[in-house]
Order: sequence, then C-alpha cells, then structure tokens
Amino acid sequence: MNGSRLKYRVEVLGDRGGIERYGPFNEQKAREFFEVEESLGGTARIMRLEEGIRETWMVVTECGDWGGDGRESYGVRSTKAPQ
Repeated sequence: MNGSRLKYRVEVLGDRGGIERYGPFNEQKAREFFEVEESLGGTARIMRLEEGIRETWMVVTECGDWGGDGRESYGVRSTKAPQ
C-alpha cells in the first residue's frame, strides 16, 4: 500500500479518559473504523494529517462527547530535513 495515502487516524476516547489512536489509514479505512465505533455508541474522531511547514492533525468528523467544539488541531514536528 502506498504510504503517502495513509494520512488518517482514528482516535477513540477510552474508558479511563485516555485517547487511543489507531492507524495510519487511508480515508476509506478510517471511515469504516469510525463507523464501527459510532454504531457502538463510542466517542471517536477521524483526524487528517495536513502537511505544510508543520504537520498538523485536523479533526475531520467526530461522534460522542469530547467536551470541546471539535475544531482543535494538534501540531506534529515535521520529519522532513531542512532544505
């Protein structure tokens, strides 16, 4: 599978309040995983990796109660070497 297409992950709020992360997935697999969690009444969200100067995980969609507005993003250090 082409690694460049694996830009999605699914985060699930665990029983003890911790976040469990699954992936990386392509978009289709992430949505399938998310739909299973949603059907079980879980708290889950799909995150997409946005590339730029800094790589950032953005919320695509979510279900359940995250206690926020669902629009937060999470910065990730770039793995690319400076040019």
